[in-house]
Amino acid sequence: MTTTTRLTNREVAAILAGVAARLQILDANRFRIIAFQNAAESIRTLAQDINAIDAAGELTNIQGIGKGIGDAIHHLLANGSDPEFDALFAQVPQGVVDMMQVPDMGPKKAKRLWEELGIDSVAALRAAAEAGQLRDLKGFGARSEEKILKGIELLEKRTAQGANERTPIGVALPLARRIIAELQANLPAGVIERIEIAGSLRRWKETIGDVDILCVSAQPSLVMETFRTLPEVADILGAGETKSSVVLGNGLQVDLRVVERKHWGAALQYFTGSKEHNVVVRELALKQGWSLNEYGLTATGAGDAPAGEERFFAEEADLYAFLGLDWTPPELRENRGEVTAARQHSLPALITLDALQGELHSHTTWSDGVASVAEMAEAARARGYRYWNVSDHSVGLGIVQGVDGEKLQRQRAEIDAYNRHCVEQGIDFRLLQGSEVEILADGSLGLSDEVLATLDVVVASIHSAQRQDRETITARCLKAIYNPHVDILGHPTGRLIGERPPTEIDMERILQACRETGTVVEINANPARLDVNDLYARRAVELGCKLAINCDAHSPQDLTLAEYGVGVARRGWLTTADVINTRPLDGMLALLKDAQRKANNER
Repeated sequence: MTTTTRLTNREVAAILAGVAARLQILDANRFRIIAFQNAAESIRTLAQDINAIDAAGELTNIQGIGKGIGDAIHHLLANGSDPEFDALFAQVPQGVVDMMQVPDMGPKKAKRLWEELGIDSVAALRAAAEAGQLRDLKGFGARSEEKILKGIELLEKRTAQGANERTPIGVALPLARRIIAELQANLPAGVIERIEIAGSLRRWKETIGDVDILCVSAQPSLVMETFRTLPEVADILGAGETKSSVVLGNGLQVDLRVVERKHWGAALQYFTGSKEHNVVVRELALKQGWSLNEYGLTATGAGDAPAGEERFFAEEADLYAFLGLDWTPPELRENRGEVTAARQHSLPALITLDALQGELHSHTTWSDGVASVAEMAEAARARGYRYWNVSDHSVGLGIVQGVDGEKLQRQRAEIDAYNRHCVEQGIDFRLLQGSEVEILADGSLGLSDEVLATLDVVVASIHSAQRQDRETITARCLKAIYNPHVDILGHPTGRLIGERPPTEIDMERILQACRETGTVVEINANPARLDVNDLYARRAVELGCKLAINCDAHSPQDLTLAEYGVGVARRGWLTTADVINTRPLDGMLALLKDAQRKANNER
């Protein structure tokens, strides 16, 4: 790990991630593991040079970095190494860490294979599996060897394809907002009259090629100079009077354009896209005798207006209206029928963030969360929620400390005490008790039906054996859906954007079963998941399913992720009526399976 060159943000993040991975393999304290994982992610998405932040003595100002990790990073940057990190890297070979990247090969399996069989690389793992050397190890067998070989094949395919060139929205959106905030803070008041994110980021696509920002200013040169000298900027690709392109410290390209006030509506429409949506709108304009570009409309002479006549629009809505269209929310602009709906005045009233009245999938320190029940409840209340479901992981998920029936009873007492406090104080808020119960490899659940029957809201999810074949994993999930105690199907495809592909699950059959049983389909708002995606969300509504938007929060800060789930829902054409947690508590509970059981559990 020792290096003598100046370390970049990505290199520091990779080292911290390597520390976290080794701590996982060594079965270290989970909060320490989480701390290094969070620090790695914060630095990976950091736009400013980590060396400059260190030189300013401001490492601990970075989210997720406390004094201990900050001191270690400072030592790492100053000397090219850190004694604690060096010891961990020497103790656990990189090849063992690499083995964890093989699908279904977690830290515990990697550790056992390394310690008991001396396997210390993916190549050695492949050789051992091909030679049948794993089947004699307790808990392994011929089937395990086949799955490992298939997993290695999938890993190599992903590696051969190279890194995903698109940036996840969870990384791009905070950076774009920060750029706008710093640009405004570094310019005199009034220089920027209007400014907005455009492009695929405004359409809330789950991954972003680059960031487009549009603004109105009478001093474009000053705006451009200020933009190019922001501390996040690592390189300048283009420097013009009204457009500049830069690359941030994390490699994300950002383009800023300054337009005249009279061109704002057409420019925002044009640079928001999508290309496919814009093609349809331009064709519609041509049929009406107008040519459309980023400045406005120019008469072609084929209509009533004389050739060359120009029309400009200060607002997008004015442009759409001129063409006989309702204003189309950016999330719908993908040429999926939205232009026809806009012409027919039948666009849906899309769900908004403030419609959510509570959430139904979350975690506390009872499993792998970092905050207590009360701390998470207070964070939910602070967001204006009226209810919040505690759904810690059940037993059956090996990577976290699961909650069994006995612990659930003790947790219930804690939840009841908090609810009594709310009643006594006249607070309109209710904690629910649930579980994110693990769907095991054979489709059985990590908790018995007797235990599940005592809970308010049950979320069932798959976290393990995700490389099962299509029929097996689909049947496994269907078995859980048909369980009368399962209310919500959590993150159904199991994907991690840019890191892990979705399972082979047959989502059409899954959604059909959810409609039949009344099982709610989750939109997991964590930007690493966004599962189900917009296409499945729309299909679920078409089939008659209900959905829930949940943050899968593991910390109070995670509750802010709800906007990503709402973005998915809006891209899926969802309205408030399609999402159960937009309803008051009683109305929401009435939509869940086994409503009588829920009524009996009312306290």
